[in-house]
Amino acid sequence: MSKYKDTIYALSTPTGKSAIAVIRISGSESLKVLKKISSIKKTIHNKTNLTFLKFKKKIIDQVIINYFKKPKSFTGEEMVEVYCHGSTAIISKISETLEFLGLRLAEPGEFTRRSLMNDKIDLLQTEGLSDLINAETEKQRSLAMTSLSGGLSLFVQQINKKLSSILAKTEALIDFSDEDLPKNILSKILEQNKNIIKRVELEINNAKISKPIRDGFVVSIIGKPNTGKSSFINHISKREVSIVTDIPGTTTDTVTSVIDIDGYKLTFIDTAGLRKHKNTIEEIGIKKTKNIILKSNLSLVFLEKNEINKYKNIEKKILIRSKLDKKRLKTKEKNIIEISSFTGQGVARLLKKIKQKLIISQKNEPILSRERHINTMNKVLLELKSIKSKDSLDIQAFKYREALRLSLEINQKFDIEDILDIIFKDFCIGK
Repeated sequence: MSKYKDTIYALSTPTGKSAIAVIRISGSESLKVLKKISSIKKTIHNKTNLTFLKFKKKIIDQVIINYFKKPKSFTGEEMVEVYCHGSTAIISKISETLEFLGLRLAEPGEFTRRSLMNDKIDLLQTEGLSDLINAETEKQRSLAMTSLSGGLSLFVQQINKKLSSILAKTEALIDFSDEDLPKNILSKILEQNKNIIKRVELEINNAKISKPIRDGFVVSIIGKPNTGKSSFINHISKREVSIVTDIPGTTTDTVTSVIDIDGYKLTFIDTAGLRKHKNTIEEIGIKKTKNIILKSNLSLVFLEKNEINKYKNIEKKILIRSKLDKKRLKTKEKNIIEISSFTGQGVARLLKKIKQKLIISQKNEPILSRERHINTMNKVLLELKSIKSKDSLDIQAFKYREALRLSLEINQKFDIEDILDIIFKDFCIGK
């Protein structure tokens, strides 16, 4: 028997003590196992039952059971969800009992994998579900929901339909060249090709903001020691992530804090102060700082006095003077933002400036989000753009066929084992 045909179970809620835990069971033996460990004799699809779980005449727990009849379940198989009390002992006992009755612990993402294999969801929705599970910010959640709700699938279907149509028309011109066909049919085909190119280009252009939404931005905090770098990262983190003292060189290694700003993931890195090192540890810290600057999307440069020229080689930066609460007069230099991490003065303005530097404002949310989707659509675009009116009909048909083949790959379950292993490695066990 294929391992994807046997009956599986898994804890679908996080491990650890909780009020309620959910254990999922999926496969042909689901209902049979349920009847062995409960007093339920008659089950109704998607109707909950309060019952005691028993095994060998001993009560395990009082639970709520929900039965989903094939194919009207998440996996498309017979499926049972057990809502039990969330103690470690109860979860362990139920798991032990299910194992004894012949069920297997599910692999990561196996419930979703079975859903895909049983055509309950498509490949693009599967990837969207993976992204949704791993979403850390509102923008990441929204981006994932576009795929999960079918937005990307619909776009791909529309492109495939249009490509199929112009391929069929082109092949008709080849097969029925002796017939009286409309004279302008070829020019209409080429015009339709241009329209497809415009649509795909629009979505590829929109996709430019999807990578920073998925991966986030890296913002390095640099400057001399005791210029307020650590106080700033503590302030925006709303907790003490970096040590703050009057002793220069306290931060010898990088300190990282991930913050959600308007739905975008920003990783702030507090670095060692840039100065002449006094020992090997400081030297290593300063080398790390220089490497982080190169990898950052933006650098926040905390100034002490007038050392602006020392940072002229850093392209994307914001100049900052901290400790505004200790100064009598504000600076008149427009390109320097003054803040106080102690009172919070100027911080909101700085965060607004950071967003302006990093985030591209866009009306339409991207449909294409994963590198796989973007790369495939770029290949489709390359084929379509290479078609010229002077090309023979055979060549044009070949290129339309190749563009369609590439586009179809986005949502096909080809090489199922290889591609799904890649997708499902990011899933949790109970999903």
